[in-house]
Amino acid sequence: MEPKTISVTELRLSAAEILGQAGYVGQHFIVQRFGRPMVAIVGVEEYEKLMHSWRGRDEDPSPASRDLSLK
Repeated sequence: MEPKTISVTELRLSAAEILGQAGYVGQHFIVQRFGRPMVAIVGVEEYEKLMHSWRGRDEDPSPASRDLSLK
């Protein structure tokens, strides 16, 4: 399933529906702010699969481990 791109405003107005789609249907969302991707929303099951796939790797997937500055 392709991720659906939504704005922060759409998320604010339809949070319950969007969270339900992510959690129960498996829909992925990319939330944009000022036209730029900001965060992804996935269900917990998908998140756990992603984190499990990172275990045992040298690279830490957490945002704190990455340089997020805009260059």
